[in-house]
Amino acid sequence: MASSRTAVLLIAMGGPDSLEAIPRYLYNIFSDRTLIQLPGGAILQKPFARLISRLRSKKVAEHYKLIGGSSPLLKWTAAQAGLLESTLVDRGQRVKSYVGMRYYEPTIAEAVRQIHADGCDHIIVLPMYPQYTIATTGSSVMELGRVLKGYSSLSWDLVKDFHDYPPFVDLVRDYIDRHTDVDDILLFTAHSLPRKFVDEGDPYVDQVKCTAELAAGGREYHVSFQSRTGPVEWVGPDTIDETKRLVAETNKQICLVPVAFVCDHIETLYELDIELPQLVGERERLYRLPMFNDDPRFAEVLADLVSDRIPSHAGS
Repeated sequence: MASSRTAVLLIAMGGPDSLEAIPRYLYNIFSDRTLIQLPGGAILQKPFARLISRLRSKKVAEHYKLIGGSSPLLKWTAAQAGLLESTLVDRGQRVKSYVGMRYYEPTIAEAVRQIHADGCDHIIVLPMYPQYTIATTGSSVMELGRVLKGYSSLSWDLVKDFHDYPPFVDLVRDYIDRHTDVDDILLFTAHSLPRKFVDEGDPYVDQVKCTAELAAGGREYHVSFQSRTGPVEWVGPDTIDETKRLVAETNKQICLVPVAFVCDHIETLYELDIELPQLVGERERLYRLPMFNDDPRFAEVLADLVSDRIPSHAGS
């Protein structure tokens, strides 16, 4: 096979690799006005971000201590990048895969720098977000566009979302079939979104609901949203409230299905596995569906998503 000139860039939110990194990680998040518009306009965004990151770091650090002291997001994303690359090579499509994180290292800028240094001329951008929202994929793509202004030789293509992509839905459904009893209630949960995003036409909530309906396959299911924070109106129902309601109304087992996540991170390992049972006061009837993490079958789904976008010179 010819030497690869195509890069597949897996992009995700990122997470701190140590407890000491948490203030910087939070600062990067709160500095992004696409995601959070703090008071005072763009000029005061970063000063406010620095203040908030300092105030919140201690509490957030306590959460990360309970899941091992760091985020596993990079480990699992890098594992999928490697599996994706080898899967495509097995199909006769030689590419190089890279990881770029929006709010921590390796950054999108670092990934693009390496892509260029390795002699690639085309990037297939593959967000690790099944559903599109301006707050995740949109923000990352805007950052990528800013970075690419310095690399006129690089062209790029985007996999915008895969919320209803049949191989992805089939894999989620297979996980449900393997890990749940048919009578268990499915509670799909996704990171919430400020209501104003939806009012402005963001498709995320509708796409989350679409994925849930397709993956449930006719079984009883509910949809909720987690990780709400800050004094704005968020999309609901809240996962905590919805779990409490289901616990009170039924004696059935409840399976939490993190429908907007593809690998474990703070939202699954702490919020769903530790915090939620404590707040709900119920542990025996709650359990969570495993994430894809380093499952080669998910790499097959990713390979299907990008295969038709690889230029012919990347093959044999």
